[in-house]
Amino acid sequence: MRKLLMLKYSNGESVVVDTSAFMGLVNYLASAKMPLDDELQPLLLLSSLPDSWETLIVSLRNSCQEDKLSVEVVEASLLNEEMRRNEMGALSQSEANVAKIPN
Repeated sequence: MRKLLMLKYSNGESVVVDTSAFMGLVNYLASAKMPLDDELQPLLLLSSLPDSWETLIVSLRNSCQEDKLSVEVVEASLLNEEMRRNEMGALSQSEANVAKIPN
């Protein structure tokens, strides 16, 4: 349980790696007869994110006020956000390269 609560997303690390580590700990606890409530799991996963992901966290919480937030929705959102950030980084890099080209 301590490992799960201490789990933090590492910027630059793949979201897939971090969500796999999270789900591995959740599954381990379930096999040790300490299953986590389905409503608690997505909240713990969101709490593992750094402050730079706060916009996504707030957006997810607001979009699921009446419906229950699921781990699957959080995972899909994290993957989409990671792709968006990677694309933005690639665009920023290509813009920087264009700025370096002499006229």
